[in-house]
Amino acid sequence: MNKFDLLKPLIIATSSSIRKEIISNAGLDCEYVSSDLDEEKIKKKNLNLTFVDLAIKLASAKALEISKKNKDIYVLGVDQICQFDDEILNKPLNKVNCTKTLSKLSGNTHAQNCGMSIAYNNKIIWNESSTAYLEMKDLSAQQISDYIDLDEPFNSCGSYKYEKNGKDLFKNISGSIFTIQGLDIDKVLFFLRQNQFI
Repeated sequence: MNKFDLLKPLIIATSSSIRKEIISNAGLDCEYVSSDLDEEKIKKKNLNLTFVDLAIKLASAKALEISKKNKDIYVLGVDQICQFDDEILNKPLNKVNCTKTLSKLSGNTHAQNCGMSIAYNNKIIWNESSTAYLEMKDLSAQQISDYIDLDEPFNSCGSYKYEKNGKDLFKNISGSIFTIQGLDIDKVLFFLRQNQFI
């Protein structure tokens, strides 16, 4: 795997372990700073946006929050909106909510929308998005319970950890695995190469 020396300073506005892993596996050595945004407040204020635009809005808000405190440094913000029909599926936080979500998704198709934004000196200079569609197998109540005990996906939108055993819940996917995991690294790397970061 290639390791890239960044030619421009870059902060990733995330605390997500899977996003850190994706970035590290891509060969990027970055600083990570978690944002303290009230995401629910932003969602409620932007009910008119499409799910893709909402993911970008949240990613931009994260990037700007960190950019305000870090002059002359580029900041990448990322967000993911898990969507089933017209509903946003947030992090379940407990087994009861996981069970409800997976029961809803069982036998159906849903979308994972990934929004990405880069801010520089408190201005957004790049936005991008990607969407993946996932068709879940028909799952029994026991299969759902067993899976939740296996992966404990309490902080995962959609109530599954695709990067672990969650991938076994699906019979068909369309789109990038990285989008499903919450960061379309290919589009980020394309931007970084085009703009002489690496």
